Amino acid sequence: MTQSANMDSTLVPTPIENLDPANANFEQQAQHVTIRKRDFGFLPIPRSRRHDPHKTVTEEFGFTWKMNLVFAFASTVSVMNLYYIQPMLVAIADDFSVSHTRISSIPTLVQGGYGVGIILISPLGDLVRRRQLVLILITLTTILSIGLALAPTVAALEAISFIVGILTVTPQICIPWTADLAPANKRATSMSITLSGLIFGLVLGRVLGGIISNFASWRDTYWLAVGLQGCMTLILYFTLPDTPDKNIGLSYFGVLWSMVKYFTMYPTLVQACLVSMFSSAVFAGFWTSLTFVLNNSPYHYNSFEIGLFGLLGIIGALLAPQWGRLVDRVHPYLGQITGISINLVSMIVALVGANKNISAVCISIIGYDMGQQLTQVSSSYRIAGLDPKARARLNGCSLLAVFVGQTSGTAILTHIYNSHGWTPTGGTAVAFIGAALIVLFIRGPHEIGWIGWSGGGQILKKEKLTDLSPEAITEKIKIKITKQEKVNPQEQSASNSEVTPEQNDSIPATTEKGAAQV
Repeated sequence: MTQSANMDSTLVPTPIENLDPANANFEQQAQHVTIRKRDFGFLPIPRSRRHDPHKTVTEEFGFTWKMNLVFAFASTVSVMNLYYIQPMLVAIADDFSVSHTRISSIPTLVQGGYGVGIILISPLGDLVRRRQLVLILITLTTILSIGLALAPTVAALEAISFIVGILTVTPQICIPWTADLAPANKRATSMSITLSGLIFGLVLGRVLGGIISNFASWRDTYWLAVGLQGCMTLILYFTLPDTPDKNIGLSYFGVLWSMVKYFTMYPTLVQACLVSMFSSAVFAGFWTSLTFVLNNSPYHYNSFEIGLFGLLGIIGALLAPQWGRLVDRVHPYLGQITGISINLVSMIVALVGANKNISAVCISIIGYDMGQQLTQVSSSYRIAGLDPKARARLNGCSLLAVFVGQTSGTAILTHIYNSHGWTPTGGTAVAFIGAALIVLFIRGPHEIGWIGWSGGGQILKKEKLTDLSPEAITEKIKIKITKQEKVNPQEQSASNSEVTPEQNDSIPATTEKGAAQV
């Protein structure tokens, strides 16, 4: 390699962990492992953000509260793209002189694009370098937001909105990335802070969209989005660490197929996904039907006044980090049970009083947001503890369940409200939450199979973690071992920490791998 190449390396370096120690030239090869200096081959990486392959990621990029806040703010600014449109539909319809029915397809297209992005883009977090992936995503959505602000027709607005939805998965890269960098004993707290950024984005997107479109132009909302995302892109360029890819040895289509297999491999994942599906169905359906409730007797609120109720969701966002600290101290199963129980009480309050007294509406909104965030933090922690090399894909599986729940819940509860009114709608919401509780009760916190309570029901105290690294497996799972590993248990113990689902698909025997805290 020439001196000039060493000074301005744009080649993809070979990670030192990919080298074979048994190779006679290992030491010589290790000395020539280079540091990646440029993003995309031309954009210099700030020196403090470059990864030295001779050092571990945790040693080089210690996870700090500042990094946590960067992930949270990136999630906020990105996810707002999905919710600006919701309170602006009437203003856009008036501007283009089209019916409300015609314009109502845009939120559906945005959410549909988001679902596509969850499936096709978020799993890339396990395959490629995440710094470059996040920079590409937020740069593209910034450029496309200019197109939204200048959209000449409804068709153009629909097409660009769909593409923006596909690319708005930065939060779903940052959440598992947080789990990959944070110490195991602070994982839930760190993930909850990043998650709170997503919740703030959900609330602020709706509120800002409603305020700006009400007092200025709906196009100004998208110009604001351009400015916010442009500033965030610069911040991310100077702060995101260039952590290496996970070297999972799979193609892109292999990554997608592995997500399908996870639903047959991890009972904890399936349980968490079912809980998320039922609770998200109520969350989305409740907010949609609540719009009609508040617009009718005895309230008769207008769209702007209804939109202000979204500010109550900020309470849930503020509580998310507190829930994370709780989950770091107790078994996350307790967080799931408690969160769903809060949801159940909140929906009972809504069922009884939402169409009679505004206080019942406020209590149910605040209560459900609190329960939903506790459930989500607890489920995310359990899922992240299954396989450190597959966190982006596991998170994608969970998000797919959330997406299915939200779309189906909106359709079901809205149909029931339009046909039968609020009481049957509230009753259905309570039934959905009851189903989520049943899913939790049929499989205990320490069960490694699909149904049962083997291992007992201890959930009030988490035993001391023996592995505090971000790679710690904190959930009880089954792994497959070879006959040779049965003969040599010391080698088996050493290899357990490195086993991934991709590496053991063809291994015949099975055994239990316990979490560090169990």
